[in-house]
Amino acid sequence: MTPDEAVRAVADRLRAVDWTHHGYRSWSQATLLEEYFRRMALWTAAYGCATHTPFYDLAQCIDPAVRADQVVVDEVMQAIEAADAGWDVEDVTPFILHWAALRATPEADLPEGLEDPFEPLLLLFERDGAFHSAKGFVNFENLSVVMLKWRARASRPPLADLIPGALDEIDRAGSLRQFGYVMSRER
Repeated sequence: MTPDEAVRAVADRLRAVDWTHHGYRSWSQATLLEEYFRRMALWTAAYGCATHTPFYDLAQCIDPAVRADQVVVDEVMQAIEAADAGWDVEDVTPFILHWAALRATPEADLPEGLEDPFEPLLLLFERDGAFHSAKGFVNFENLSVVMLKWRARASRPPLADLIPGALDEIDRAGSLRQFGYVMSRER
């Protein structure tokens, strides 16, 4: 896959997201966010990227010459703004697209063994829209995740399974624990 094809594939995924918040998938979203933090911490350490936030342009840190086609970035940004996905999504979307370009660049010398850092974030969006951050927390409909010490998550074990069934089970168990019943899109 060429860099342009990779960017367009990720752009299509982002445009297909239903950005409406429902809340019944908050627990898997929080789990996916933790996995995103873990992966970003590993990549940040591997390249010595100077950042205080886990939401940054990793591709820029690794190879500033590789960028996604600005026309595609603008198209996706217009769709996300029209869907009112929120400023957090608007901030991170270009970083995801630039990363897709870098990952598909044949000359990119990326280390083996480090997983795609943005895949958990894409899955988080695909599972129930966006999130918002404030005062050091990333907030979902039914819970929040602390951003403080996000780099310390590098030592955590990876999320074993990113498939929908496993993520659905995280939501079922979280809903039962928090509310005593299983939430659904309708409830």
